Amino acid sequence: MRLPNGAHAARPWRIHEIADGFRVEDVWAIRTPGAGPGDFPAALAAALAAMRPSGGPAKDPLPVRLLFAVRRRLGALFGWDGPEAGVGTRVRSLRDRLPGDLRAAPEGSAPFTPVYELDDECALERASATVHAVIHLGWAPVEGGHELRMAVLVKPDGLPGRLYMAAIAPFRRLVVFPALVRQCERAWRDRDAAPVTGVVGTRDVPESVRALGALPDGDYVDHFTLPTDADATPEQWARAMFGDVPTPSERLIWSGLLGIRLSRGRSPDTVAGWRIAERGEGWIRLEAASWFLTDRLVVQAADGRVSLGTFLRYDRPLGRYVWPPLAAVHRRLAPGLLREAEEKIRARAE
Repeated sequence: MRLPNGAHAARPWRIHEIADGFRVEDVWAIRTPGAGPGDFPAALAAALAAMRPSGGPAKDPLPVRLLFAVRRRLGALFGWDGPEAGVGTRVRSLRDRLPGDLRAAPEGSAPFTPVYELDDECALERASATVHAVIHLGWAPVEGGHELRMAVLVKPDGLPGRLYMAAIAPFRRLVVFPALVRQCERAWRDRDAAPVTGVVGTRDVPESVRALGALPDGDYVDHFTLPTDADATPEQWARAMFGDVPTPSERLIWSGLLGIRLSRGRSPDTVAGWRIAERGEGWIRLEAASWFLTDRLVVQAADGRVSLGTFLRYDRPLGRYVWPPLAAVHRRLAPGLLREAEEKIRARAE
Protein backbone atom coordinates (compact mmCIF):
# COMPACT_ATOMS: atom_id res chain seq x y z
CA MET A 1 0.00 0.00 0.00
CA ARG A 2 1.33 3.43 -0.91
CA LEU A 3 1.56 5.91 1.95
CA PRO A 4 1.83 9.71 2.01
CA ASN A 5 5.40 10.93 1.86
CA GLY A 6 4.88 12.46 5.28
CA ALA A 7 4.74 8.97 6.78
CA HIS A 8 8.48 8.73 6.16
CA ALA A 9 9.32 12.22 7.40
CA ALA A 10 7.33 11.66 10.62
CA ARG A 11 9.55 8.80 11.80
CA PRO A 12 12.88 9.57 13.54
CA TRP A 13 14.97 7.67 11.02
CA ARG A 14 18.73 8.22 10.92
CA ILE A 15 18.53 8.56 7.13
CA HIS A 16 17.26 12.13 7.63
CA GLU A 17 20.73 13.10 8.90
CA ILE A 18 22.58 12.08 5.74
CA ALA A 19 20.13 12.29 2.80
CA ASP A 20 20.26 16.06 2.39
CA GLY A 21 19.56 16.93 -1.25
CA PHE A 22 17.43 13.82 -1.84
CA ARG A 23 13.66 14.03 -2.23
CA VAL A 24 11.18 11.40 -1.10
CA GLU A 25 9.64 9.94 -4.24
CA ASP A 26 7.45 7.16 -2.79
CA VAL A 27 6.65 5.52 0.54
CA TRP A 28 5.17 2.01 0.70
CA ALA A 29 3.87 -0.13 3.55
CA ILE A 30 4.82 -3.82 3.50
CA ARG A 31 2.44 -5.75 5.75
CA THR A 32 4.06 -8.22 8.15
CA PRO A 33 1.20 -9.86 10.10
CA GLY A 34 2.14 -11.11 13.54
CA ALA A 35 5.43 -9.21 13.68
CA GLY A 36 6.75 -7.80 16.93
CA PRO A 37 9.28 -5.09 17.86
CA GLY A 38 12.26 -7.44 17.48
CA ASP A 39 11.32 -8.93 14.10
CA PHE A 40 12.96 -6.31 11.89
CA PRO A 41 15.94 -8.57 10.97
CA ALA A 42 13.58 -11.33 9.78
CA ALA A 43 11.38 -8.89 7.84
CA LEU A 44 14.44 -7.24 6.30
CA ALA A 45 15.92 -10.60 5.27
CA ALA A 46 12.63 -11.63 3.64
CA ALA A 47 12.34 -8.31 1.79
CA LEU A 48 15.92 -8.34 0.52
CA ALA A 49 15.56 -11.93 -0.65
CA ALA A 50 12.45 -10.95 -2.60
CA MET A 51 14.20 -7.91 -4.11
CA ARG A 52 17.30 -9.71 -5.33
CA PRO A 53 17.38 -10.99 -8.96
CA SER A 54 17.97 -14.51 -7.60
CA GLY A 55 15.48 -14.14 -4.79
CA GLY A 56 13.86 -17.56 -5.20
CA PRO A 57 10.51 -18.68 -6.52
CA ALA A 58 8.55 -15.57 -5.68
CA LYS A 59 9.56 -13.69 -8.82
CA ASP A 60 8.15 -10.70 -10.65
CA PRO A 61 5.05 -11.12 -12.80
CA LEU A 62 5.72 -11.12 -16.53
CA PRO A 63 4.68 -7.46 -17.10
CA VAL A 64 7.23 -6.35 -14.48
CA ARG A 65 9.94 -8.53 -15.99
CA LEU A 66 9.19 -7.06 -19.41
CA LEU A 67 9.45 -3.51 -18.05
CA PHE A 68 12.82 -4.28 -16.45
CA ALA A 69 14.00 -5.93 -19.68
CA VAL A 70 13.10 -2.77 -21.62
CA ARG A 71 14.86 -0.65 -18.99
CA ARG A 72 18.02 -2.77 -19.23
CA ARG A 73 18.00 -2.47 -23.01
CA LEU A 74 17.62 1.31 -22.81
CA GLY A 75 20.34 1.49 -20.17
CA ALA A 76 22.71 -0.45 -22.40
CA LEU A 77 21.79 1.68 -25.42
CA PHE A 78 22.32 5.03 -23.70
CA GLY A 79 25.09 3.96 -21.32
CA TRP A 80 23.08 4.69 -18.17
CA ASP A 81 24.31 1.75 -16.09
CA GLY A 82 28.03 1.35 -16.77
CA PRO A 83 30.58 1.23 -13.93
CA GLU A 84 31.47 4.86 -14.60
CA ALA A 85 27.88 5.88 -13.73
CA GLY A 86 27.63 4.06 -10.40
CA VAL A 87 28.16 4.77 -6.73
CA GLY A 88 31.74 5.75 -5.98
CA THR A 89 32.44 6.91 -9.53
CA ARG A 90 29.80 9.33 -10.89
CA VAL A 91 28.43 10.04 -7.41
CA ARG A 92 29.92 9.79 -3.94
CA SER A 93 28.45 7.13 -1.70
CA LEU A 94 26.26 8.22 1.17
CA ARG A 95 28.64 6.20 3.34
CA ASP A 96 31.00 9.15 3.04
CA ARG A 97 28.49 11.20 5.05
CA LEU A 98 27.94 8.66 7.85
CA PRO A 99 28.74 9.54 11.44
CA GLY A 100 31.07 7.14 13.18
CA ASP A 101 28.37 5.05 14.86
CA LEU A 102 26.82 4.09 11.51
CA ARG A 103 29.95 2.91 9.71
CA ALA A 104 29.70 -0.81 10.51
CA ALA A 105 28.55 -1.90 7.04
CA PRO A 106 26.42 -5.00 6.47
CA GLU A 107 27.02 -7.44 3.65
CA GLY A 108 26.30 -6.22 0.13
CA SER A 109 22.82 -6.67 -1.31
CA ALA A 110 23.04 -6.60 -5.11
CA PRO A 111 21.84 -4.76 -7.09
CA PHE A 112 22.15 -2.20 -4.25
CA THR A 113 25.11 -0.94 -2.25
CA PRO A 114 24.63 -1.00 1.53
CA VAL A 115 24.83 2.31 3.36
CA TYR A 116 24.05 1.24 6.94
CA GLU A 117 21.91 -1.20 8.93
CA LEU A 118 20.53 -0.80 12.44
CA ASP A 119 18.06 -2.68 14.63
CA ASP A 120 15.09 -0.86 13.11
CA GLU A 121 16.20 0.56 9.75
CA CYS A 122 18.44 -0.05 6.76
CA ALA A 123 19.55 2.07 3.81
CA LEU A 124 20.74 0.90 0.40
CA GLU A 125 21.82 2.98 -2.57
CA ARG A 126 22.19 2.73 -6.32
CA ALA A 127 23.22 5.17 -9.04
CA SER A 128 22.98 5.41 -12.80
CA ALA A 129 23.66 8.19 -15.27
CA THR A 130 20.18 9.58 -14.59
CA VAL A 131 19.65 9.37 -10.83
CA HIS A 132 21.19 8.56 -7.44
CA ALA A 133 18.58 6.56 -5.49
CA VAL A 134 18.26 5.34 -1.91
CA ILE A 135 15.99 2.53 -0.73
CA HIS A 136 15.22 3.01 2.95
CA LEU A 137 13.60 0.16 4.90
CA GLY A 138 12.33 0.97 8.38
CA TRP A 139 10.41 -0.83 11.13
CA ALA A 140 7.29 1.09 12.14
CA PRO A 141 4.77 0.34 14.91
CA VAL A 142 1.16 0.04 13.73
CA GLU A 143 -2.05 -1.06 15.38
CA GLY A 144 -1.68 -4.71 16.25
CA GLY A 145 2.03 -5.03 15.56
CA HIS A 146 4.74 -3.69 13.24
CA GLU A 147 5.16 -3.24 9.48
CA LEU A 148 8.05 -2.62 7.13
CA ARG A 149 8.13 0.81 5.50
CA MET A 150 9.96 1.24 2.20
CA ALA A 151 10.84 4.76 1.10
CA VAL A 152 12.41 5.67 -2.22
CA LEU A 153 14.62 8.76 -2.08
CA VAL A 154 16.08 10.18 -5.29
CA LYS A 155 18.50 12.82 -6.47
CA PRO A 156 18.06 13.22 -10.26
CA ASP A 157 21.05 14.21 -12.38
CA GLY A 158 19.88 17.51 -13.86
CA LEU A 159 17.11 17.88 -16.41
CA PRO A 160 17.66 14.43 -18.02
CA GLY A 161 17.26 12.81 -14.62
CA ARG A 162 14.09 14.74 -13.83
CA LEU A 163 12.60 13.84 -17.22
CA TYR A 164 13.53 10.19 -16.68
CA MET A 165 11.87 10.09 -13.25
CA ALA A 166 8.73 11.74 -14.65
CA ALA A 167 8.59 9.25 -17.52
CA ILE A 168 8.83 6.15 -15.34
CA ALA A 169 6.53 7.40 -12.55
CA PRO A 170 3.32 5.76 -13.86
CA PHE A 171 5.05 2.41 -14.41
CA ARG A 172 6.82 2.55 -11.04
CA ARG A 173 3.69 3.41 -9.05
CA LEU A 174 1.16 1.27 -10.91
CA VAL A 175 3.18 -1.83 -11.79
CA VAL A 176 6.70 -2.17 -10.41
CA PHE A 177 6.40 -1.19 -6.75
CA PRO A 178 2.99 -2.77 -6.13
CA ALA A 179 4.45 -6.04 -7.46
CA LEU A 180 7.57 -5.63 -5.32
CA VAL A 181 5.47 -4.98 -2.21
CA ARG A 182 3.44 -8.13 -2.90
CA GLN A 183 6.67 -10.11 -3.29
CA CYS A 184 8.00 -8.85 0.03
CA GLU A 185 4.72 -9.57 1.80
CA ARG A 186 4.63 -13.07 0.32
CA ALA A 187 8.24 -13.66 1.41
CA TRP A 188 7.27 -12.72 4.97
CA ARG A 189 4.24 -15.01 4.96
CA ASP A 190 6.19 -17.90 3.45
CA ARG A 191 9.34 -17.60 5.59
CA ASP A 192 8.46 -20.68 7.66
CA ALA A 193 6.10 -22.36 5.20
CA ALA A 194 6.56 -25.82 3.77
CA PRO A 195 8.51 -25.60 0.50
CA VAL A 196 6.91 -25.97 -2.89
CA THR A 197 8.70 -28.72 -4.80
CA GLY A 198 8.89 -28.82 -8.57
CA VAL A 199 10.18 -31.09 -11.31
CA VAL A 200 10.53 -30.50 -15.04
CA GLY A 201 10.69 -32.98 -17.90
CA THR A 202 9.29 -36.41 -18.64
CA ARG A 203 12.18 -38.14 -16.86
CA ASP A 204 11.31 -36.51 -13.52
CA VAL A 205 7.54 -36.03 -13.66
CA PRO A 206 5.92 -39.32 -12.54
CA GLU A 207 4.08 -41.39 -15.14
CA SER A 208 0.90 -41.21 -13.04
CA VAL A 209 0.93 -37.42 -13.39
CA ARG A 210 1.78 -37.50 -17.10
CA ALA A 211 -1.14 -39.86 -17.67
CA LEU A 212 -3.55 -37.24 -16.31
CA GLY A 213 -2.19 -34.73 -18.82
CA ALA A 214 -3.22 -37.12 -21.62
CA LEU A 215 -0.62 -35.61 -23.93
CA PRO A 216 1.71 -38.55 -24.68
CA ASP A 217 3.43 -36.81 -27.58
CA GLY A 218 3.97 -33.59 -25.62
CA ASP A 219 7.13 -31.49 -25.77
CA TYR A 220 7.10 -29.89 -22.31
CA VAL A 221 5.90 -30.92 -18.85
CA ASP A 222 6.42 -29.63 -15.31
CA HIS A 223 4.82 -30.38 -11.95
CA PHE A 224 4.75 -28.32 -8.72
CA THR A 225 3.46 -29.58 -5.36
CA LEU A 226 2.57 -27.82 -2.11
CA PRO A 227 1.89 -29.71 1.15
CA THR A 228 -1.29 -28.27 2.70
CA ASP A 229 -4.13 -29.07 5.04
CA ALA A 230 -6.48 -26.61 3.30
CA ASP A 231 -9.54 -28.52 2.16
CA ALA A 232 -11.00 -27.88 -1.32
CA THR A 233 -11.92 -29.74 -4.49
CA PRO A 234 -9.52 -29.68 -7.47
CA GLU A 235 -11.89 -27.31 -9.31
CA GLN A 236 -11.94 -24.96 -6.33
CA TRP A 237 -8.14 -25.00 -6.26
CA ALA A 238 -8.03 -24.27 -9.99
CA ARG A 239 -10.40 -21.33 -9.63
CA ALA A 240 -8.41 -20.03 -6.67
CA MET A 241 -5.26 -20.11 -8.82
CA PHE A 242 -6.61 -18.66 -12.05
CA GLY A 243 -10.02 -17.13 -11.32
CA ASP A 244 -13.31 -17.63 -13.09
CA VAL A 245 -12.32 -15.28 -15.93
CA PRO A 246 -8.81 -14.38 -17.10
CA THR A 247 -7.24 -11.22 -15.71
CA PRO A 248 -5.67 -8.65 -18.08
CA SER A 249 -2.20 -10.00 -17.23
CA GLU A 250 -3.30 -13.58 -17.97
CA ARG A 251 -4.78 -12.50 -21.29
CA LEU A 252 -1.52 -10.71 -22.12
CA ILE A 253 0.48 -13.91 -21.54
CA TRP A 254 -1.92 -16.60 -22.74
CA SER A 255 -3.68 -14.84 -25.61
CA GLY A 256 -1.27 -12.05 -26.49
CA LEU A 257 2.02 -13.98 -26.39
CA LEU A 258 0.90 -17.59 -26.86
CA GLY A 259 -2.16 -16.93 -29.04
CA ILE A 260 -4.28 -19.25 -26.89
CA ARG A 261 -8.01 -19.00 -27.58
CA LEU A 262 -9.84 -18.41 -24.30
CA SER A 263 -13.57 -18.39 -23.66
CA ARG A 264 -15.12 -15.15 -22.46
CA GLY A 265 -17.35 -14.74 -19.44
CA ARG A 266 -18.05 -16.97 -16.47
CA SER A 267 -19.14 -20.53 -17.05
CA PRO A 268 -19.32 -23.77 -15.04
CA ASP A 269 -17.54 -25.39 -18.00
CA THR A 270 -14.48 -23.12 -17.95
CA VAL A 271 -11.84 -21.83 -15.54
CA ALA A 272 -10.31 -18.47 -16.52
CA GLY A 273 -11.35 -19.14 -20.10
CA TRP A 274 -9.82 -22.65 -20.20
CA ARG A 275 -12.18 -25.51 -21.03
CA ILE A 276 -12.69 -28.12 -18.31
CA ALA A 277 -11.84 -31.18 -20.42
CA GLU A 278 -12.00 -33.95 -17.84
CA ARG A 279 -12.03 -34.59 -14.13
CA GLY A 280 -11.64 -37.54 -11.82
CA GLU A 281 -11.16 -38.46 -8.20
CA GLY A 282 -8.85 -35.77 -6.86
CA TRP A 283 -7.95 -34.08 -10.18
CA ILE A 284 -9.17 -31.81 -12.97
CA ARG A 285 -7.72 -31.08 -16.42
CA LEU A 286 -8.04 -27.77 -18.26
CA GLU A 287 -7.34 -27.43 -21.99
CA ALA A 288 -6.69 -24.59 -24.43
CA ALA A 289 -4.82 -24.20 -27.70
CA SER A 290 -3.47 -21.73 -30.23
CA TRP A 291 -2.57 -22.25 -33.87
CA PHE A 292 0.95 -23.33 -32.91
CA LEU A 293 0.63 -25.17 -29.57
CA THR A 294 -1.70 -27.17 -27.33
CA ASP A 295 -1.67 -26.52 -23.58
CA ARG A 296 -3.13 -28.53 -20.70
CA LEU A 297 -3.16 -27.80 -16.98
CA VAL A 298 -3.78 -30.51 -14.39
CA VAL A 299 -4.67 -29.62 -10.81
CA GLN A 300 -4.59 -32.40 -8.22
CA ALA A 301 -5.75 -32.18 -4.61
CA ALA A 302 -5.45 -35.27 -2.41
CA ASP A 303 -3.51 -36.76 0.52
CA GLY A 304 -2.56 -33.40 2.05
CA ARG A 305 -1.11 -31.97 -1.17
CA VAL A 306 -2.16 -29.74 -4.03
CA SER A 307 -0.24 -29.74 -7.31
CA LEU A 308 -0.19 -28.01 -10.67
CA GLY A 309 1.05 -29.76 -13.80
CA THR A 310 1.61 -28.02 -17.15
CA PHE A 311 1.73 -29.95 -20.42
CA LEU A 312 2.49 -28.50 -23.87
CA ARG A 313 2.76 -29.83 -27.40
CA TYR A 314 4.31 -27.75 -30.17
CA ASP A 315 1.91 -28.06 -33.11
CA ARG A 316 4.06 -25.74 -35.25
CA PRO A 317 7.82 -25.02 -35.12
CA LEU A 318 7.12 -21.54 -33.71
CA GLY A 319 6.21 -23.13 -30.37
CA ARG A 320 9.82 -24.24 -29.85
CA TYR A 321 10.94 -20.62 -29.93
CA VAL A 322 8.08 -18.89 -28.10
CA TRP A 323 7.51 -21.14 -25.09
CA PRO A 324 11.01 -21.82 -23.64
CA PRO A 325 11.68 -18.23 -22.47
CA LEU A 326 8.14 -17.98 -21.11
CA ALA A 327 8.56 -21.37 -19.43
CA ALA A 328 11.33 -19.93 -17.25
CA VAL A 329 8.93 -17.21 -16.07
CA HIS A 330 6.14 -19.76 -15.59
CA ARG A 331 8.33 -21.95 -13.37
CA ARG A 332 9.09 -18.94 -11.17
CA LEU A 333 5.42 -18.01 -10.86
CA ALA A 334 3.96 -21.48 -10.25
CA PRO A 335 4.98 -21.78 -6.55
CA GLY A 336 3.43 -18.38 -5.86
CA LEU A 337 0.22 -19.44 -7.60
CA LEU A 338 -0.09 -22.42 -5.29
CA ARG A 339 0.60 -20.40 -2.15
CA GLU A 340 -1.81 -17.60 -3.09
CA ALA A 341 -4.49 -20.17 -3.88
CA GLU A 342 -3.95 -21.72 -0.44
CA GLU A 343 -4.48 -18.31 1.19
CA LYS A 344 -7.73 -17.82 -0.74
CA ILE A 345 -9.00 -21.28 0.18
CA ARG A 346 -8.28 -20.67 3.86
CA ALA A 347 -9.88 -17.21 3.78
CA ARG A 348 -13.07 -18.62 2.27
CA ALA A 349 -13.24 -21.30 4.95
CA GLU A 350 -13.12 -18.78 7.79
